[in-house]
Amino acid sequence: MGFIAVVVSLVLVVYLYGVYQNNREVTYPDQVLMQQQLDKSVQWLLSNEKRIVSDVNPMLWWMLHETYKISQDERIAKLLDKYHKQNEQIKHSVWAPLFGGNKRTYLDGYSVQNFPYYNQHFIYALNCAADIEKELPIVGLQNTPAFCHQTEYFYRPACITHQLMGINFIFTRQCGFIANIDEVSQSLQKDIVNQLTWDIRVVDVYLQRVLMLLITGAQDSVEAVWVQQVLDHQLDDGGWGNFDPLLGSKEGKSLGFSARGLSLGVEKSDFHATAQGIYILSYLLNSNS
Repeated sequence: MGFIAVVVSLVLVVYLYGVYQNNREVTYPDQVLMQQQLDKSVQWLLSNEKRIVSDVNPMLWWMLHETYKISQDERIAKLLDKYHKQNEQIKHSVWAPLFGGNKRTYLDGYSVQNFPYYNQHFIYALNCAADIEKELPIVGLQNTPAFCHQTEYFYRPACITHQLMGINFIFTRQCGFIANIDEVSQSLQKDIVNQLTWDIRVVDVYLQRVLMLLITGAQDSVEAVWVQQVLDHQLDDGGWGNFDPLLGSKEGKSLGFSARGLSLGVEKSDFHATAQGIYILSYLLNSNS
């Protein structure tokens, strides 16, 4: 019991120090530094062009699409063009509204039955397809602020960010599905602020939480230290990954945080996290200019 008590105490000390580091007062990051790190991350995209263009995930490319709209970076425009040429079906699919395509309001539950629950919500919201909610109750439940507090979803770290993204699509597409949409959005934003305060793992979902506060009108809730954490966790190659090391070497496996908690892993940039990091920095640089 003595040894276990020491281990538990050590873990608690490490966690409390992490909470302090994640919530300390810092000066807001310099825009010149943010621009330098943004350029480095765009270079990561270019260096990994072949691999990322083969990634069909429309949500990641929507983030680059939105990034281009606010930054007018021609390097990103060229990548988007290559993606759409290689994946022409996207602009003729349920995801078309992400890239300026027409809504498919006629979609029903059968159209999305094979998608994960959060993608069902995205598609319903993007297309203002009311029949999806009528036929799939789980879609309508995601319009309520307590959805991710259910036992089945509580331990899914991206549940609330995914839900808020769907709610934001309902708002920006003016679907009119939720009478109290501002109240629902604000409730989810508060949940995300709490997550950023206490969940010290700077992994993919951390970036997603910062991003969702920014693009849903809650930029004032984003602490300077959370932006600094995003900058500090950019990897040497310019990307971001889904593993935050605590102990170990950069060459081999380390003990650290992943999306699933404490685990052994290797720092490695990936498109999912990097697309979010690029969108965050582009948004901040252009909103503060």
